[in-house]
Amino acid sequence: MLTIKEKILKKGVFFIFDIQTQNKYNQYNKKTKEESIMTIDSALLYILYSSIIYAIIINICFVLLLTRSIGLWGIFSKIGLKEWKSLIPFYNQVVLLKELQMSPWCILLYLDFAIPIIGTLIGRDATWALLIVVVGFIIYKYIIAIRLGESFKKRTVFCFFLAFFPSILYPILGCSKKEEYIKIPRKQK
Repeated sequence: MLTIKEKILKKGVFFIFDIQTQNKYNQYNKKTKEESIMTIDSALLYILYSSIIYAIIINICFVLLLTRSIGLWGIFSKIGLKEWKSLIPFYNQVVLLKELQMSPWCILLYLDFAIPIIGTLIGRDATWALLIVVVGFIIYKYIIAIRLGESFKKRTVFCFFLAFFPSILYPILGCSKKEEYIKIPRKQK
């Protein structure tokens, strides 16, 4: 007497079942491969496009930093300071504050970005500090721009834009032969 397994193998039912299962698997696997290839292709395109965009943004920031540095170099040379001082971050701001006869303590407005970082490290919710950072930095940039503009005999509109577009207007002050630096005496109280 044959067992059920032997009967199935003898009749070839299992073989037919296996072929049908294999065909269904191949059809499913074929769709999955196509979909996965599309998914991989779209992921690679996303990575490619995003890396191109990031490279463009980094290059634009580098060019803006370079033009600002060139402008500061020219401004420092017109003021009569050593030009290399314009290349050192934070120190160039302290030197500029001293030359514009302002308190070097104003650099704290320039460094107020550290408030939310310190607050986060302590474990506090530092979202409130964003307002302080933005307001402090804008005030600092505007104060420096006003004093620098006055030293180069510029009007208020130029000074306003100098605060927000230093990469464009610092080279105008520093590299233009028409612009002359005039030391403004400090107002006595």
